[in-house]
Amino acid sequence: MALVLPIFLLLVVGMLEFAKAWNLHQVVTDAVREGARRALVQDTAPVDSVYAPMWRYLEQAGYLATYASMGVCNVPGPTNCATKPYPAAPTNFKKTGERMTIELSIPYRIFVLGNRALTMKSSLTVRNE
Repeated sequence: MALVLPIFLLLVVGMLEFAKAWNLHQVVTDAVREGARRALVQDTAPVDSVYAPMWRYLEQAGYLATYASMGVCNVPGPTNCATKPYPAAPTNFKKTGERMTIELSIPYRIFVLGNRALTMKSSLTVRNE
């Protein structure tokens, strides 16, 4: 029992941690998808109207959205969101064929590894039709 119990407990705790990480990954993916949908549906969309559903998804799932890093950018060509930020003021950005990238990243702490933080990231590039 002394040899088997620690291994068994490590497996159980590992499965629980993996389940929590998978749940966070699904929440982040759904939040990015909803933010992208919101950005394409509206004619003029300030960044806050895109961020709001993403924050709501994280909060409803029980994760602190204050630690999340979100980004929205227009992508006329292959580029990075950090180099071309989306304007915060409401502007008309909907042009046919224009692509937009929505990004979300949030730290995830693994209890078994001494609260070491990993970053869960998700991004989605959508094209306005």
